[in-house]
Amino acid sequence: MDFKCIEALLGLPEFRVIGQVLGPTQLDLHLERRDTDIVCPRCQTCCSRVKESRPRCLRDLPILERPVLLWLHLRRFECQGCRHRPWETSTTFGARTKWTVRLYNRVREEFLRGCPCKELARRYGLSERTVFRWTFEKSHGGRPRKLGRAIGIDEYARRKGHRYNTLIVDLDKGQPIATCKGRRVDEVMAWFTSRPQDELDGVEVVVLDMSKPFFAAVKAVVGDKVHVIDRFHVVQQAVSALDEVLRSVQKQLDQEDAKDLKKLRKRWLKSADQLNVEELLARYEWRRRFPALRETIDWVQDLRKWFDRKDNKPAREAFCKLIARASQSAQASLQRVAGTLNRWFEPIVRYIRHRYTNGMTEGFNNKIKLIQRMAYGLRNEHNRQKRVVSLDSVYKRATK
Repeated sequence: MDFKCIEALLGLPEFRVIGQVLGPTQLDLHLERRDTDIVCPRCQTCCSRVKESRPRCLRDLPILERPVLLWLHLRRFECQGCRHRPWETSTTFGARTKWTVRLYNRVREEFLRGCPCKELARRYGLSERTVFRWTFEKSHGGRPRKLGRAIGIDEYARRKGHRYNTLIVDLDKGQPIATCKGRRVDEVMAWFTSRPQDELDGVEVVVLDMSKPFFAAVKAVVGDKVHVIDRFHVVQQAVSALDEVLRSVQKQLDQEDAKDLKKLRKRWLKSADQLNVEELLARYEWRRRFPALRETIDWVQDLRKWFDRKDNKPAREAFCKLIARASQSAQASLQRVAGTLNRWFEPIVRYIRHRYTNGMTEGFNNKIKLIQRMAYGLRNEHNRQKRVVSLDSVYKRATK
């Protein structure tokens, strides 16, 4: 391959290629700095006489699907004025590193996303131990993290319907703190009690879904003044009630009308400016024909608008009115939602003051599912936990 083409692929403007050796398993590239002189650190004069040189070896990203080994020929100059013999240094690479930063980041990203360790070692010409050490021991994923002011708690399945883990996320920093096995009260409490007391005292907000085990564990360890119910799960309860009313209405219709009603499901909760004239007329006609459907849609829309409130006291009063409307309704689904909201009244209302949601935790859960699908279940629990805690740095860098 032409040297200029290799230099373009490498992207190292400080060096020029002076030789290449294409072996059976890897590609050796010999590089040399483009500058032909350096400044003497003692007398500040220009040194151009080369006294000796020595090679330095670094691993780099593959070229043409072959692992690349860079041989940097560092030269030692002799100063004509003070006879000092300084070695040239590189601004691109550190003094003692044996691999490039881009290779290090690429290996970590692919390993954390589920690529097998053996495949990465073969592809980049590394050992399996090196891949594991780069990913966990030399990264922040191998270091314990402290609890933050606001944390989110959620569960994810190691095996759907059988085994679950608990994920704890720092909502302010946007990074997972830890993951522990199980989701029962005693298992979650055991993890929290293992943390220092000063960390537990600093927790002010814990965002969770309507999970009784999580609520009981956090209440026993931190207290009952920190719970905040995720707004998505509250709205999800209301939309489930709306779906139940829609199913009851569909049973009263013939097949064609039932299909038309089903097509309009995604448009029930949209605002008027998001619909065209035909959709507005269709929604108005269905609301006129079925008062139960109209009542449920209006209540769900008012609940969604309630989360936009800013003042605590008026929000509490408005939420009480919403619960009263649902409990006095003739719809059984709305009555059940009213009972649920009444039981979780205080944690739901705390959202108005703290404004935290579990959206970030749900996002990490989706990434964990992606990792498990790509790695066929991640049988090694130690590796799984290390990958999960290392997620933030990898995905932040991937999105930049």
